[in-house]
Amino acid sequence: MQRLGIRRKTLITLLGVAVPALLTFSILLIATTAHILEQNATRQVNNLAARSAVGLAELVERSRTSLTTMAATPELREYLSALEQRDRPRLQRSLQELERSFLGWQKLDSTIQAIRLIDPNGNVLLKIKEGKPIPASGPPRRPYGLPSVHSVAGRPFFRDALALPAGTILISNLERGKVEEEEVFCPAMVRFATPLRLSDDTPAGVLIVNVWGEQAGRLINRLIDKDEGNAFLIERNPGDQQRNGIYLFHRDESCQFGDQTGSHRTVFSDYPAKITTAWMISDRGIASDPRSDDILAHHYYSPYGTPDRGWVVVVNARKSFFLGPLATIGRLSLLWVGVVVLIATVVSFFFARSLTRPIQAVVEGVRRMGEHPAERINTSTSDEVGFLAGEINRMADAIQHNAEERLRVEEQIRNTEKLASVGEMAAGLAHELNTPLGNIKALAILTRKGIEQGACDRALLTADMDDIADQAAKCSGIISGLLSFARRSEPRLGSHDPAVLVREALALVRLRAEKQQVRLHFAEPAVSPPLTVDGDQLRQVFVNLLLNGIDAAPGGSIEVGMQASDDSIALIFRDNGCGIPTEQLDRIFDPFFTTKDVGQGTGLGLSVSYGIAKNLGGRIEVDSTRGQGSSFTVILPLMKGESL
Repeated sequence: MQRLGIRRKTLITLLGVAVPALLTFSILLIATTAHILEQNATRQVNNLAARSAVGLAELVERSRTSLTTMAATPELREYLSALEQRDRPRLQRSLQELERSFLGWQKLDSTIQAIRLIDPNGNVLLKIKEGKPIPASGPPRRPYGLPSVHSVAGRPFFRDALALPAGTILISNLERGKVEEEEVFCPAMVRFATPLRLSDDTPAGVLIVNVWGEQAGRLINRLIDKDEGNAFLIERNPGDQQRNGIYLFHRDESCQFGDQTGSHRTVFSDYPAKITTAWMISDRGIASDPRSDDILAHHYYSPYGTPDRGWVVVVNARKSFFLGPLATIGRLSLLWVGVVVLIATVVSFFFARSLTRPIQAVVEGVRRMGEHPAERINTSTSDEVGFLAGEINRMADAIQHNAEERLRVEEQIRNTEKLASVGEMAAGLAHELNTPLGNIKALAILTRKGIEQGACDRALLTADMDDIADQAAKCSGIISGLLSFARRSEPRLGSHDPAVLVREALALVRLRAEKQQVRLHFAEPAVSPPLTVDGDQLRQVFVNLLLNGIDAAPGGSIEVGMQASDDSIALIFRDNGCGIPTEQLDRIFDPFFTTKDVGQGTGLGLSVSYGIAKNLGGRIEVDSTRGQGSSFTVILPLMKGESL
């Protein structure tokens, strides 16, 4: 046997030059770059979180400074002096001056939402909200006999601030504010409060500044682009489990302040416990989300000056954020791949003429052989490719010969089975033909006697001749149907009504059925779709199935039904006979396999029927239960253009 060298040459060219260089270069480049990018991204994300914590501290310190400065203004000192002297006109003037002063503060600092001056009993004497003074109304109230905007006497935040030493500042939770006497929540804010005291340290009230929290939100959202990740602010507060772990700011506003909105959403339900535990106990850190490989950096800041109550800035950088530059590396890799492929092409150029062209000729020849079996590969080379082409030609000759022989044998098998079926049906023809032939003989004898006796009645003679013709036509029809079924003909496709073919098959097996006392019933539909089939072959399938049913159900019945769908039609032959054992169902379509007694069947009926149905583009399905009967379903496709 000639040894082929094509595989060796191809492997040497491709594997020896292109593949090792390409794989080594790509793996080293991508792995090294990914490692460097991840380290750089970790540092960058950590710096973002740290800068954000510093920014929050600056915002808080700015608000503290504003409140401290307000408490030390000459206008506020004048107000406290008027309180000590109980000078009502002077007190009224000082409140007017404070109102103008507070309006000026709010114009200078856009982060201030409201400024409130509250007396020791919780009455709001002066309120500036969003650049507008809120007028005091109602009757004068103790202890100063002044009208008030409203009262906050029962608010814990007011009571706590009033009890503080002079000069200290109380900072509230970052939360959504509540409009007095309304159910509406304001945007998020923080309240800064400082107590006011007279010269004898008597409590004179509280000065409160509400600061917009959206400034902190803008600071958080600027940390990282939406496409690269997310940044959010959460609260660390183990002493208040309703607030511990809530979102204070997040791009998804629906998850903010879960304790106030009723959503109760916290970081504990969104991130693994190992990560959230670190956020609640450490000041800073870096972690990797095991679910997505995202980088998570956090920094803790407490405006309250305690380690267990404050705010945690978290920056969540997606994996694509720090591996994004790998796309550029990928493009460079493609460039290098092109260079390697170019080198491989130059190196393997020598083999192109000796290998590629002959192989292409073989491929084209095989393709032509697939379209036209008589075609063969034309090659003049005497190398391995020429040897291969010759072997393919010899194989094609053998395949074509075997295919022709198989078709011839299949045709012989079909004709043999048809003749066997004819033989089975012919046994009943004697009785079927005997009656009309006897009638013909009797009429002929009577007619001859009448002629011989000279008592010939023209009308009676005509009637007898008509009866003889009818009986002869009946005999002719019986013989014609049997000959038509037994006739050997070339396969010929045409449009046929399946209901007509079923009726013809039933007529052919009627005598056999009567002999076996089997009742035949065809539930013929009102309209049946035409089939493009070989009528003789399909009729043979029906006859084979009916004969098998008659042999399986002596004294029983066979029901024939028809069901049509959009793309196929099913003809069901169901008998109530003995059924087929389960272990034999897989073999019933095998050639020469039969469940009948020796000498009662060829074992080819179902095999031939299955082959005919398959050649017509359909199939035969069987369902059988031992002792209850069998059902054979012939399913044939409706060709394009056929309709119900």
